[in-house]
Amino acid sequence: MLRLVVVCLIAALIWMCWWAFGQTAYQAGLKAWLDDRRGEGWAADYSELSTRGFPNRFDTTITDVALADPETGIAWSAPFVQFLSLAYKPHQVIAVLPGEHRFSTPFQTLDITHEDARASLFLQASTQLGLDSARLVTTGLEANSSLGDRLAIEEGRLAAEAVEDQTNTYRIGAEILGLFPTDEALRTLDPARVLPKRVDNLRADAQMTFTAPWDRSAIEDARPQLTELILTDLSARWGDVTFRAAGQVTVDESGLPDGEITIRAEEWRRILDMAETTGVVPNALRGTLEAGLGLLSGGSEVLDAPLTFSGGQIWLGIIPLGNAPRLVIR
Repeated sequence: MLRLVVVCLIAALIWMCWWAFGQTAYQAGLKAWLDDRRGEGWAADYSELSTRGFPNRFDTTITDVALADPETGIAWSAPFVQFLSLAYKPHQVIAVLPGEHRFSTPFQTLDITHEDARASLFLQASTQLGLDSARLVTTGLEANSSLGDRLAIEEGRLAAEAVEDQTNTYRIGAEILGLFPTDEALRTLDPARVLPKRVDNLRADAQMTFTAPWDRSAIEDARPQLTELILTDLSARWGDVTFRAAGQVTVDESGLPDGEITIRAEEWRRILDMAETTGVVPNALRGTLEAGLGLLSGGSEVLDAPLTFSGGQIWLGIIPLGNAPRLVIR
């Protein structure tokens, strides 16, 4: 009996030492990462960084955190952010965001609130911390812009996971249920106000291959660039307007896509209206494009046509749409 007690005490002592070592290493790693960002010219400020959770968890809280990348002009700040993990699986992290935080770009600042927002991040157990899988779920989200616009989302989901046996390849899915666009977006996309204020859903499911893995170097050094996109589903439903696309493209070193995506659109003339008012379709091409799409659809309100990317140009069926966008991740 005494031997058992001694063994238990030794095991408990070893575990206490392991937790203390892990806590110190965990905090030191986060502080070193923030210091490295400052060394690269970032703003990386916080008032306190602490880790608790003995004996089985590492629960880290960073208060008054503010990050800003001078190259992209993107910044994020919040009263706190928490990273929760099991002591024996520190590379599997759950992140908890506060109910209010701020996201800024060179064009506008968004004050974001939500009822709940949680993210899980499973990293590979290596020094590079490559992405294995990630999940983000948010409910009751509102974003108020410094430009005076307001956007709301009832529920949003985002997921990404590495594809086994394929190098630098990830499957990415996203879904938004109940999107309320900004007033400015509604005035632009639906000037006649014939569509409801609520977009029923937006959905995306794709497999993407990149030039490099998404790991710590993707943040610290350079973002991996897209080389192939297999689009299983890109769809939206907004009142009577529905849209769906699927296909495959490759992307060259300059970011130009090459391939074909098949689209299906119901009430396609309304979608064409939206494309014209947003400037995607020049006013001078509206009549020609509408006539051509009318032929492709056989005169119906349902359009099935291939969207072809080739030689730096876009074609919808036999109709040229202009220059293809460059798909470059900054």
